[in-house]
Amino acid sequence: MNLIQFCMRYPVSVIVGMLLATLFGVISLMRLPIQMTPTVDRPEISVETIYRGAAPQEVEQEIVDRQEEKLISVQNLRELVSTSYEGRGLITLRFDWGVHKDVARLEVAEKLDLVRDIPPDAERPVIRAVSSDEETPIAWIIVHTQRDINEVRLEAEDIIKPRFERVEGVGAVWLFGGQEREVHVVLDYAAMTARGITIGRVRDALLRENRNTKGGNIDEGKKRYLVRTVGQFADLKQIEDAIVTTQDGNPVYVRDIASVRFGLKEMERDIRYFGHSTLGFGVLRRTGANTVEVMKGIKRELAYLNAIYADKGMRFEPVYDETDYIYDAISLVTDNLYGASLLVVGVLLFFLRSPTSILAIALSIPISVITTFTLLDALGRSLNIVMLAGLAFTVGSLVDNSIVVLENIFRHREMGKSRIQATVDGATEVWGAILASTLTNVAVYLPIVFVKEEAGQLFRDLAIAVSISTIVSLVAALSIVPMMASRLLKVGSSVPRYGRLERILDIMLLSWLGQAFSTGLVRCLSWLRQGVGRRLAVAFTMIIASLGLSLYLMPPIDYLPKGNRNLILSIVKVPPGFNLEQIERILTELEGRYRQIPEIAHLFSVVRTTDPLLGIIVKREYADLREMQRVVTELRRRSFGIPGTRAVFVTQMPLFRRFGQLLGGTNIEIDVKGHGLDEVQRIAATIEQQVRALPGVNFVNTSFEWGNPELQINVDRKKASDLGLSVSEMGYVVETLVAGTLAGTFREHGKERDLTLIGTARGEVRTQALDNVVLYPPRGGSLRLSDIAAIREVEGPTKIEHLDRDRAIKLTVNIKDEVPLQTAIETVNAQAIRNVRRELPPGYTINVSGQAKDLDRTWDSLKWAFLLAVVITYLLMCSLFESFTYPFIIMFSIPPAMIGGVVGLRILHTFEPTVKMDVVTMLGFIIMAGIVVNNAILVVGQALNHMQEGMPPQDAIIESARNRLRPIFMTATTTIIGFLPLVVSSGAGSELYRGLGAVQLGGMAFSTLFTLVLVPTVFSLWIDARSGLLALIGRKPKEMNGQNGQPAE
Repeated sequence: MNLIQFCMRYPVSVIVGMLLATLFGVISLMRLPIQMTPTVDRPEISVETIYRGAAPQEVEQEIVDRQEEKLISVQNLRELVSTSYEGRGLITLRFDWGVHKDVARLEVAEKLDLVRDIPPDAERPVIRAVSSDEETPIAWIIVHTQRDINEVRLEAEDIIKPRFERVEGVGAVWLFGGQEREVHVVLDYAAMTARGITIGRVRDALLRENRNTKGGNIDEGKKRYLVRTVGQFADLKQIEDAIVTTQDGNPVYVRDIASVRFGLKEMERDIRYFGHSTLGFGVLRRTGANTVEVMKGIKRELAYLNAIYADKGMRFEPVYDETDYIYDAISLVTDNLYGASLLVVGVLLFFLRSPTSILAIALSIPISVITTFTLLDALGRSLNIVMLAGLAFTVGSLVDNSIVVLENIFRHREMGKSRIQATVDGATEVWGAILASTLTNVAVYLPIVFVKEEAGQLFRDLAIAVSISTIVSLVAALSIVPMMASRLLKVGSSVPRYGRLERILDIMLLSWLGQAFSTGLVRCLSWLRQGVGRRLAVAFTMIIASLGLSLYLMPPIDYLPKGNRNLILSIVKVPPGFNLEQIERILTELEGRYRQIPEIAHLFSVVRTTDPLLGIIVKREYADLREMQRVVTELRRRSFGIPGTRAVFVTQMPLFRRFGQLLGGTNIEIDVKGHGLDEVQRIAATIEQQVRALPGVNFVNTSFEWGNPELQINVDRKKASDLGLSVSEMGYVVETLVAGTLAGTFREHGKERDLTLIGTARGEVRTQALDNVVLYPPRGGSLRLSDIAAIREVEGPTKIEHLDRDRAIKLTVNIKDEVPLQTAIETVNAQAIRNVRRELPPGYTINVSGQAKDLDRTWDSLKWAFLLAVVITYLLMCSLFESFTYPFIIMFSIPPAMIGGVVGLRILHTFEPTVKMDVVTMLGFIIMAGIVVNNAILVVGQALNHMQEGMPPQDAIIESARNRLRPIFMTATTTIIGFLPLVVSSGAGSELYRGLGAVQLGGMAFSTLFTLVLVPTVFSLWIDARSGLLALIGRKPKEMNGQNGQPAE
């Protein structure tokens, strides 16, 4: 007993199976994590080392160079990039796609353990390997208060931030604003000199005393005692009582040469909201966590905190909430899914006009979609916009198998067979064809699943979801439809014709059009049958025209759609050396200009010396794509002419960009590297000058800036030695006086605070006063710093970059939105890079990286994925047809689909310029390769069935086209109608999938129209060619037999 007969015999079991599948699907749907986009796990690991107060050159030489020497040998390393900033070094290791990051992280840690001679003041390197989920905050929270920000920060660190961190699904919480608390040991230089104590000795004493030491274990009786010596400072008095040294048998305590108190670190950045200093929290979710549930938990905490802190004059407000976009996007997709389902049902009503038939077919949609969620949950996938759009696109095709089965059952019923026999014969006759169609639909997703680049990870959820739903729809077509048809289908129920009213309805519903098209198709194929030349001309013209026009009309390629995230950043480029006070004046001017824009809901700014910025969030009623673009344009207009700025870059943050990558939009990165920094700078400046003049370029940002003011103190070593001073001790004196010297940590309420040695005038020293700094040599007396050192003002870089250990400068070219990335790359290469590259000295290189390199790699991967999809589709059909010839004929349905896809994209781009040919729309061509062959499979499969029954081959081809016209039109129309709502509707998230839908819609429409002529024509030519070849060698054509109509061997 096969599946069809089983379902007909046991209908209750089938219904129970449907209900159980639906129940488990609903449960799984509630369990699936919801997020905006699929998780992208880039094969990158970062290493950050803090070296406070060090210039970029010192960080490069003493930290980065030594770490790079070891890290360059890590296995599977594709690229090693480093940046030496003031006070910290950052190294990024980029691996080949597919590398297991946990293994790579262990190797990176092992290599760092081999690094020696790191300065003792440098902190231990921090290794991070995070995914896209853990790099971009899902919420920004601002604190409104009139209280002192530094006092509020203490509460935020101890109470508020931990509460946010304890919310289920939160991966990390960033805290910005205010000054961190630390312990100050304020040194009395006169007292130290009188006792002959140096700063280095004080620092060493504090490090030595402030530690717990393990002592092993003691076993005694039934107990084991853990022995440890406790020396860590528990309060400030213990620091004061720490012994620095012993003189004449008397201990010298810290309190004898210094005072100890709590203080604040120097201000490094300030967070402002509409011009007022405040605190800000950035909430990041853990990979795999449900964004919606995480935000619900955060909002519960906010409600609690607002209730508790209202009396303390504090209010917490989420100024950015990613779930706003998610709710809007998911709502749009689900509305479109419902709309597509209703339209599909309407199309079925138009063709079938039988509620029973419609019910049997339409049940495939909810069952297939809901059952999919069960397997997605089992596979650990997430519910995101891209995956939901994929399911919405399949709504029309989910009923295809059921339509073919039901239509064929009805055809057998009209032959006079009983209800049971017609159901068995009709379903059995086409099960091979719909199996072939289903497997080809699913097979095209296999290459996508194995694409390792970013695009592969973005599409993997979509590929898995669509594959599952398509397979479930096959099971539904072979179980539910036969079960219901064997009990409910009546003869003549498909197209009732009762009288004049029905005939009028037929005319109004254009039923005559189908009959006219059928007649015209038969006449066309009969006319072509009369001459081989006609068929060759038509087939050759259609194939060559399809391929040629596809290549000619194919638009330039972009990388990823930008989306419409409600977050605009205004990055301010200031001259090197500006302090926070000057930068604050500049941002205040910008804030005043921006506040006049009525569409702005929230305006916050980050005051810092490197890339200060403003963040703008638009009111929800103005957050659609067109309004956001208008606001960006207005912000750019208002950003001109700000005194003290070099440039202001205003960009809308795209969906697929990490928060650390501040420059949004479309960017081309140009890496210039070599061993000499001066020559690298000259080459980069030449390219920058030429690129700025190119059309389509918004701005060019360089990673290298010279002019950071420095004061260099050059000590006369002999004079210092004669006075008993060493260069390192003098360095400690200057560091302590200017910035403070780190001397360990102090634990306060479980939180580590820096323990810092400072002078009495830290933060008050000016450049002119540095000459007059008083030193107290161990051998007595006092002198000024200028007596034994020369102080001069020089300029240095703000940061130093390396690429694979060579000095490098990165130029970031921001492209206008209307210019495709591929066009911009070609222009930059042809008109800027190529000319400079010809004159490069040996040892220097220029490479295009960033999005341009990602596009190149992804495009190569997807091209191979498309070819692989075509090959898999062909080989799969070869297996199902047990023939290499018939599948080859079926593959001729793909060229017309290609031109249809290009035309569909072009038409949509005309009405919506933001929809471009990007890697998401490229996916549409891959999917299309498996979908458009369905119609050809029906035609060829039915023709082989007719041949098997003894019909002449040429007659069988024409008859199969006529017989299969109705189900082909039904399946094609439902598929196209299913695409329609998602293609034409705009809104949150639609910019991600509208291009993909346009490609499939256009491809399906063109392929349906031309396949009905092209495939029968090619099939007819093959029959004639085969007969002629057999006649030439003196053999008769073999009779057609076998299950699928192949020649008997």
